Amino acid sequence: MAQLSGLSLIVAAGLGRICLAVAVDRDAGHWPVDSWPAWPPVNRNVSKIVHPWGTPHLWGFPDYAKDLDKGLKTWEELARQHGHLGRECNAETERKACGHEFICKGGTCRECSLSRDCGDQFRCKAAKNGRRHCVPRDPVNEWTWREVLCTVLIVATAVLSAAAGMGGGGVYVPLLLLLLGLSAKEAVPLSQAMIVGGASINIIMFCGDRHPHYPQRPKIDYDVVVMLNPGLSAGVTLGVLANIVSPQWLIVLVLLVTLALALQKSLSKGLQQWRKESEALVEPVQGTSESDGQQKGIDLGSFAKLAGRNRGPLVLIAGCWLAFLVFIMVKAPLCSALHWAQLAGLMAACWAFTEAGAKAVSEQASLSEGGLTWTPQTLRLYPLLAVVAGFLGGFLGIGGGIIMGPLLLELGLPPEVGQATTAMFVFLSSSIATIHFMILGKAMPAYALWFTIWVLVATIAGQTAIDYMLRRLRRSSPIILSIAAIVAGSLVMMTVVGVLDVATDLRRGADMGFVPITSASSFSGDPGPLRRQGAARMSSRASCSSCSEALT
Repeated sequence: MAQLSGLSLIVAAGLGRICLAVAVDRDAGHWPVDSWPAWPPVNRNVSKIVHPWGTPHLWGFPDYAKDLDKGLKTWEELARQHGHLGRECNAETERKACGHEFICKGGTCRECSLSRDCGDQFRCKAAKNGRRHCVPRDPVNEWTWREVLCTVLIVATAVLSAAAGMGGGGVYVPLLLLLLGLSAKEAVPLSQAMIVGGASINIIMFCGDRHPHYPQRPKIDYDVVVMLNPGLSAGVTLGVLANIVSPQWLIVLVLLVTLALALQKSLSKGLQQWRKESEALVEPVQGTSESDGQQKGIDLGSFAKLAGRNRGPLVLIAGCWLAFLVFIMVKAPLCSALHWAQLAGLMAACWAFTEAGAKAVSEQASLSEGGLTWTPQTLRLYPLLAVVAGFLGGFLGIGGGIIMGPLLLELGLPPEVGQATTAMFVFLSSSIATIHFMILGKAMPAYALWFTIWVLVATIAGQTAIDYMLRRLRRSSPIILSIAAIVAGSLVMMTVVGVLDVATDLRRGADMGFVPITSASSFSGDPGPLRRQGAARMSSRASCSSCSEALT
C-alpha cells in the first residue's frame, strides 16, 4: 500500500506541473484563446477533422515544444500536419483535402479498400502500420506472380492475334482487370498501347505482300478498308453510347450470343478449310513455288508499286484518319449542344467518306478481281454491315475488329487477305486511340513499355510461324483457327468479367434497368468493368466522338 501511495503522489505531482505549465502558457498568450477549452475549435478557415465514426480524434503525437513561442496549433492544424485522414471532403475537393494517399468516401477522407478506389495509376496497399493507402503503381518495385502470369498470357494472346490479324484487346483488358487489379480507365489505354505495337508490326510486314492468287493486287484490300472503316467507326461510337445507358445483364447476354455465333462460324470454317487442305496435300504437288523456302520479310519496293496503283483509296483512308483525329481532339461537355453537334458532324463525315469510297471503288471496278464483288447493292449493304459490327463492338466493350475478322471471312475474302485487311482496321483505330490517350496523360509508361516490348516480340514470332505454315505447309486454315481462338478467349474472359459485374450489382442492390445518359455519365458508385470501359471511352474521347474502338 505504501508503494502504491508513493506512486500516486508522483503521478499527481507530474500532472500538477503539466497543468501549471499549461496555465502559464495560456496566461502568457501562448495558447490560442479561441481553442481553449471549447470543442470543436472555432477556426472555420481550415476544414474540420471528422473521425469516421463521427467523434473528434487527435492524430499522432505532435511536438508542442517548438510551438511555445508562437502559440499551440489547433486540432485542425495538428491533423493537417500529421496527414489528410479524417478531413471533410467532396467530389470537387477530394484531391486537395485527401491528397493521393486517401479517398473521399461519405464526405470524409478515409483509407482505400480496393485499388479501383484510388485514382488513375495508383493502387491500394497496406502500410507497415496496417493502414491502407493509395500508392503510385510501380511494376519494378512491386513485381509479383500476377505480373509474371499476366505477361505470359499476353504473349500467348499476341502470338494468336498476329496470326489472326486482330488486336487482342478483348483478352488484354480482362487480364489487366482480373490479374493486375487495374481500373478500366487504366487498362484500356494500356491495352491500346499493346494493340498499336502489334498492329504496327503487322502492317510493316503486310504492306509489301501481294494477294495469294492475284499478284497484281496487294494482300491488304484497300477497297474494303475505304468502304467499311467509316461505317465501322460510326457504329462503334453509337455502340459506346448504348453501352453506358444499358444494364449490365443485357450487355453480358448480347456478348454471349454475339461471340458464341462468331466462334461457331469461324471454328466451323477453320475446321472445314483444314480438311480441304489435308485432302489436297494427299495429292502430289507438281513443282514448288520459289517462295516456299523464303522467310517473310519487309518489301518496301513492292509496297511503293502497290501504293501507286491504289493511290485513290489510300488518300481517302489517310484523310478519314486525320479527320477523325481532329474530331476527338475537340472536347465537348456530355449531352451539351456542342456534343450533339459534334456527334452529328462525325456521322456526316462517316457518310461522306463512304460515298467518296464508293465512287473510287466503282471507277476501278475492273481492277478489283480477287477482292469483294462491288455492285450498287453491295456498295450499300457492306457499309451497313460494318455499322452493325462496330455497334456490337462498342456496345459489348470488345471493339469492332473482333467482329470484322469473322465478317470478312463470311463475305468471301481469302483468309490471308482477311488477316491483312483486319490488321489495317486495327492499326487505324488503335493508333488514334493511343495518340489521344498520350495527349490526355493516361499512359502508364513503365507498364506500357514492358508489355508492348513483349507484344512486339510475340507478334514477330506469330507472323513468322503463320508465314511458315502458308509457304511450306500450304495451309491457310491456321489463320481462321487463330481467329476462332481469339474469339473464344474474348468470350471466356469478357463473360467472366461481366458475370462478376452482374453479381456485384445484385449484391449491392444496383438498378438493373436502363439509365438516362446524363445519369450514366456520372457513374456514381462502381458501375462495373464493362460499364467502366464505356466510361473510359466516353471520358477520354470527347464524349465518344471517335472513329476508333477502345478495344479492337
